[in-house]
Amino acid sequence: IAIPVGKDSLSMKTAWREGDEPRRVVAPVSLIVSAFAPVVDVRRTLTPQLRLDQGPTRLLLLDLGGGRNRLGGSCLAQVYGHIGRHAPDCDDPSRLRAFFQAVAQLRADGRLLAYHDRSDGGLLVTAVEMAFAGRCGVELEVAGDSQVRVMGELFAEELGALLQVREADRDRVLDVFRQAGLGSLVRDVGRVVPEDVLRVVGPSGPLFAATRTELREAWSETTFLMQSLRDNPDCAREEYARATDPADPGLSARLTYDPLQDVAAPYVQTGVRPRV
Repeated sequence: IAIPVGKDSLSMKTAWREGDEPRRVVAPVSLIVSAFAPVVDVRRTLTPQLRLDQGPTRLLLLDLGGGRNRLGGSCLAQVYGHIGRHAPDCDDPSRLRAFFQAVAQLRADGRLLAYHDRSDGGLLVTAVEMAFAGRCGVELEVAGDSQVRVMGELFAEELGALLQVREADRDRVLDVFRQAGLGSLVRDVGRVVPEDVLRVVGPSGPLFAATRTELREAWSETTFLMQSLRDNPDCAREEYARATDPADPGLSARLTYDPLQDVAAPYVQTGVRPRV
């Protein structure tokens, strides 16, 4: 594993005060390790984009935190001005390895439609980001029977991922995780819908509902305001309007050539190869 050097974050610093005492950290006290590997088929790359063209689908949560749902250091805690006592951790590295192998197998089998990790915001934020990418809606089902448990389920940034699978593949996917020893850590948490809505439902009924557009407006507002100061305000306004337009189909490629055409065919047939 190669660890790249010269990371910009190494030259950063943060300063704050605790009471009358100034504090300073020259660089973040965390290590980011990047690994590189060859990709055999880029068409099998997993992305957070939810699919609406694969028939009925389900959303599966793979919870490597084992139901602990620790909120220490989470975005939710910081919103309320807290740090928290217990932060998520990798309590069992063997689970992480088994998870990777199971996902690799399911990806190779073509049984995963979308994938997004939940360790940066929690389950709710993960689902919202996937809905943004797919320009669709999501209905989440939580098992918590109290406000504390519900908040933990939705916002704990434990290790894990949210997966979209076809309903027809659901049992097979669950079997693969069971064979990997992760059967108790995966559960069905909802479905994808074509409407512009995000709903959260608990055992006793609805808990939260908002349109995807409302959430996207709030999500993109900070970027829009910063871009308005940094770039052309009119361009920033146009980009913000496009991003928050529920009728906008998003960007798509329009090829001016046939990607299946073998450009080497004429030279192979004639036995003549171009000079380099």
